[in-house]
Amino acid sequence: MALSSAVAWCAFLLRLLISVSSPVLEAREIRINEHFPFRADYSGPFRHHQNAEGMNDGDIAGNGYGEHSTTAVAANQTLLSASCTGSKSGGPTDNPVASMYGNATYPWVNRMVNWSCVFNVKDFHDDLESAQKAAVASGGGVVYLPAGKYTLKENFVLASGVVLRGEPTGTEKARNNKEAGNLAPKTVLECPDREHMGIFNSDPKAMNMGVINLDLSGCAVMLWPALNSPSKFNLKSYFYYATDVLGMGSNKLVFGNRIRDVSYKYPDPASPTGNIWPYRWSAAIAAYSENNTLVANNLLAKSDKFAKTTIKLDVGKPTEKTVTTDYPYDNRYGIDAGQVLLGGVIGAYSKSGKCPSSPGSLTPKCAPWYFSRGVIVRDNYIYMNGRVGISWSGGGDGKTIGSGPQIVSNHVEVAKGTTCWTVDGVHLSKGSDTNENRGFNQEGYANNVSANTANVNRQLVSDGHYTTVDGEGLLHQAASGNDGYRNIWHGNDFSSGSSGPIFYYKLYNVEDSVISNNIAGKDSPIGIVVDEAHHNVKNVKCSDNKPKCTGV
Repeated sequence: MALSSAVAWCAFLLRLLISVSSPVLEAREIRINEHFPFRADYSGPFRHHQNAEGMNDGDIAGNGYGEHSTTAVAANQTLLSASCTGSKSGGPTDNPVASMYGNATYPWVNRMVNWSCVFNVKDFHDDLESAQKAAVASGGGVVYLPAGKYTLKENFVLASGVVLRGEPTGTEKARNNKEAGNLAPKTVLECPDREHMGIFNSDPKAMNMGVINLDLSGCAVMLWPALNSPSKFNLKSYFYYATDVLGMGSNKLVFGNRIRDVSYKYPDPASPTGNIWPYRWSAAIAAYSENNTLVANNLLAKSDKFAKTTIKLDVGKPTEKTVTTDYPYDNRYGIDAGQVLLGGVIGAYSKSGKCPSSPGSLTPKCAPWYFSRGVIVRDNYIYMNGRVGISWSGGGDGKTIGSGPQIVSNHVEVAKGTTCWTVDGVHLSKGSDTNENRGFNQEGYANNVSANTANVNRQLVSDGHYTTVDGEGLLHQAASGNDGYRNIWHGNDFSSGSSGPIFYYKLYNVEDSVISNNIAGKDSPIGIVVDEAHHNVKNVKCSDNKPKCTGV
């Protein structure tokens, strides 16, 4: 994808050019609506049942690890024949997820591709698209990039049945307790500075795809939902004006990558001019799936780039000010697993009456795409300077607490002692503004949020005296969509930050949930902030937290 001050990001016509330091490579063109067509009639394999409480979580129980499998999905998982050998030079043939977590933990990853069918990009003159076409023609497999430096000039559209893999990283870990780990992939993929390019797919039926063991410099992972959006396609309007979800595919894997410097340099992608300041809805990893999403052992590292920017804020007002400061590369979302890009559709459903307009009203009956099964986010390290570390939504088996999304053993590091000059790139910040600065943002039902850590800090606003609002460690709020049912919050430690409350905020209903053994940030509460007009807290066990629970 190429972005400039004159041309907004258009993802319907994409050209690929991938290169290494020495060869001159051939440019190849990919059209999304040619290879991966949107279908207006697609309804997706969403099915539901009602449990005893009348809440719809989905229809298939998990396997104890949050995996979701349906007959429809399994029928489409056709592996390569045993005779497939890939290309001449080959490459690693192990399943790295099984190597780290065991064969039985995520069996869908074992069968998503034939891991022994490897297409080495060196056998295709470093032409990534040619290697992928060969893999697709063989029924799928692994496209392998040996150690080295490669450059993307446009988005690379990842195909179903393909895992894009770099040099193996062995036992290297993304996190070491509350510090960044030693994960350092030797395969480096570079994207143009602050253009929010990377590895992309928005096919409604995309399935069995992965991104593994890459060092992504300025490159985002965008395994997006297919949305019905009437506006011109760009990074903002695609989700902002979306009216429906056409599909999200299944079996998406993002594992063992180091990612940094993901940003888009204009506050409004629909009007790429004016101040150079991050677009606030950018995300380093966005992974959406109807069944099975695994985002694990990724290191979202602190930016190693430095650039100055001069911005004019509150233009034409008495408070007008010109500021020269460091460009905040890390002011972006970290991991988005099924939540942020659905905000426009949530608004459209509420406005049209497809879902009730009252807070917390989303259910799997009216919005099944918000309650996908098999969402797993674990063992990641996220550095950030504004926005949210991990955002997600999903659903459980309809009866068991903690049977939905598994958000486990992640660390979020929020920069300390920084100034938020502006949230939107236009207005000077003030004390009532929010840049979120949030560790974990929960939606969906039956979440298991356990053993995570965070160092959460708010930012100073422009006057240097006040800080931005929010700064939660873990939050489930009414404004984002659904009430709280069958959740587990256990053993999370946010004690090292200057902020970091852990609470449900003004939900109408919080039921059948556990809040235990958590530690909030300095002088921060744990519990439930109720909506006084609609207060229903039922069967919530809150124990052994520091501080003690309030509102329960």
